[in-house]
Amino acid sequence: MNNEKSIEQLLVQASEEPEYREAFYEKLLDLEVFVLGGDDAKEGEVVEEEGSISLLEWESAEGVRAIPFFTSYDLLAKAVGEEHLYLPIQAAVLFATVPDMNLVMNPGFDASKMFTPEEIEMMLTMGVEEDEDEEGAEFSEELTLKPITSKRSVGMLKALKTFFAKNPAVKLAYVAEMNERDANNTRQLAIGVEIEGEEGDIFTKASDIVLELAENESVDLFKLDRKQKEGMSAYFIHEMKPFYIRK
Repeated sequence: MNNEKSIEQLLVQASEEPEYREAFYEKLLDLEVFVLGGDDAKEGEVVEEEGSISLLEWESAEGVRAIPFFTSYDLLAKAVGEEHLYLPIQAAVLFATVPDMNLVMNPGFDASKMFTPEEIEMMLTMGVEEDEDEEGAEFSEELTLKPITSKRSVGMLKALKTFFAKNPAVKLAYVAEMNERDANNTRQLAIGVEIEGEEGDIFTKASDIVLELAENESVDLFKLDRKQKEGMSAYFIHEMKPFYIRK
């Protein structure tokens, strides 16, 4: 018997008992949801990059505009019919790619909720630790790694966590900020990923997520080497907490 609560059940509990809110947020961010596509969309297209498509907006009776999404295809079909163009997308990716918009879950149904940009930012930063006092590791006079201190990266990291969770070969993943900046003052991040088994296209797809969601930051995505006694792999493994751990 499966005792796992549905997202709709968690929403009801979270609205009545605050201690369930974090569980609701975490389950929602890991969920594949369905959005309504505009003229540029192709029916059933799996969305990994939002920037190349258009999403339809919904307006409440009070005049509040929002992007609607549905937690199942059945709810979407009941709301707008099976003929309407729809796009499956990971909720974490959707939330990260439209940070300045309201989002509404299951409009017109009992299990409905509006998410403001402020709540979306809170969801994406939930569980991401900031440690501005951590000095990091110095590899040379020019290069130092330290834990990230900006909340700007958390949408990208949430999307990566969701992607890694679907790839059993990914064991751990770490992220750190380099002290180096380029001529445009772009932040430099390093993301180390530990792989067990076949690597496949994990790094290719992870790189696509990084390219889409990184905000004014350059990201070096690399495979961790546990045999390395010093250097970036050793620093991540022995000195830092991973932002993703395989369950």
